[in-house]
Amino acid sequence: MTQKFASPNGWLAFFIALIAGAVYPLAFAPLNWWPLALVSIGAFWWLLTDKTPKQAFRLGWGYGFGVFIAGVSWVYVSINTFGNAAPWLAVTLTIVFAMILALFYSILGWVMQKLFSKYSLVSRVLLFSVFWIGLDIARGSGFVSFPWLYAGYSQTEALMQGLAGFLGVHGVTLFVVILSCLLSEVVATKGYAQLRRFLIPILTVLLIPFMATLYMFSKAPSKEQTLTIALVQPNVDQHIKWNSEYFNQIMYGLFEQTDAYWGADLVVWPEGGIPAFENRVPGLMSELEGKAKESGSTFITGIPMHEPDNRKIYYSGVRLLGEDSQHYHKQQLVPFGEYIPFTELLRGAIDFFNLPMSSFTPGSPEQAPLRTEKAALVPAICYEIAFSGLIQGLGKQSQDQFTAILTISNDTWFGDSWGPLQHFQIAQMRAIETGLPVIRGTNNGLTAVIASNGRVMQQIPRFERKVLAGAFVLDNKPTWFLQYGYWTLLVLVIGLLGVAFGLRGVYREQ
Repeated sequence: MTQKFASPNGWLAFFIALIAGAVYPLAFAPLNWWPLALVSIGAFWWLLTDKTPKQAFRLGWGYGFGVFIAGVSWVYVSINTFGNAAPWLAVTLTIVFAMILALFYSILGWVMQKLFSKYSLVSRVLLFSVFWIGLDIARGSGFVSFPWLYAGYSQTEALMQGLAGFLGVHGVTLFVVILSCLLSEVVATKGYAQLRRFLIPILTVLLIPFMATLYMFSKAPSKEQTLTIALVQPNVDQHIKWNSEYFNQIMYGLFEQTDAYWGADLVVWPEGGIPAFENRVPGLMSELEGKAKESGSTFITGIPMHEPDNRKIYYSGVRLLGEDSQHYHKQQLVPFGEYIPFTELLRGAIDFFNLPMSSFTPGSPEQAPLRTEKAALVPAICYEIAFSGLIQGLGKQSQDQFTAILTISNDTWFGDSWGPLQHFQIAQMRAIETGLPVIRGTNNGLTAVIASNGRVMQQIPRFERKVLAGAFVLDNKPTWFLQYGYWTLLVLVIGLLGVAFGLRGVYREQ
């Protein structure tokens, strides 16, 4: 019989769960201490041992609260600095936000101990891992729509990154969680002679991602293209961006920055680069179109757009100007930032629920990539880059020509916090998943060009008024995930569930 170090109970267990959760975000940007993801998840798994469903629910909440209060407390900046909420209110709202998100881990703990506590070790590990990614997917969907801090992102520059090209970020998360649980069992088991049974599973969970990563780096590109790019980073203060008194000043600055770069293949202004509805600045748009056509450039900017027949409906959009005029409407909106759930109840309650441009309508899911003579561009406006299924679906449509992901953003809302750095790491993962380069233009950073393997080719500093310009040799290495999306992961999950239930009574621990 295997003997294990007993996990604590009561407040001590809750405190350890809270600390374990708070350690988890350190595995992501900007620190990238990725082994801490294994430590954190493994500690949570160990704490659940022999707990009642009620205890597991409480421990899960403590763990989740630690994750989100440490990992996404940067929302305080937007609530306080730009939402004009008093510090006490901003702190309260940030805490409530973390408390609500923590419930996903409460559900995980409760389900494991209520339904599967008597199953064999192999079954419990597999079920824990599958339910973990299931709740991740739920958290990134529907009303919540917060696809942040997935464990797979900790591997963006680590051992398992190549697995994303086959299974997406959720597939990487699955392997990270399985490995964490196995390593936790090794550490918690007494008597090293008993540990040999963990050796083959651990080596398997390590070897598969390692081989996938080797394949990713050895794969030959299917297409190559040299693009001259000018990404304009204006560093406009968010406090004045939507103030009409500063409109001419902002536009003058952008034109001044851009003037030397007309003639580049792509000239890009950031999300909301033009802080006015497109139909209200026809002269400005005509002038930009003329400059693009005269110079041979493709000009791209973020700009809000009205529905032609209904001025009450408006979109966060991208406008492409040059030999052809195209547009894209943002599909994935930021809850409480770009639209307000329960509008009648919340709007007007505090300034944060009445931010400028916070009643957008989501764009149609039937939209296609933007196309130029040299490249198809998969558009992703700010938050959208965090939705891997969206990017994969758009990218798959454009494989008849060289393709790049074009994402424009305005992370000014979050100041000098970790939020924008985590956002940038997510963009790197989209490159790894799809095998497509990422061209990223922002208002105040991080503006960068990312290669198809996720490596940063060039970037400019944050909080500086600069232009990232140059000729970049980019390639396409289309991945299995780009072609088939999450179908492969679904098949794998179904297989793992079959194994888990089939072996639920085998080698059951006493």
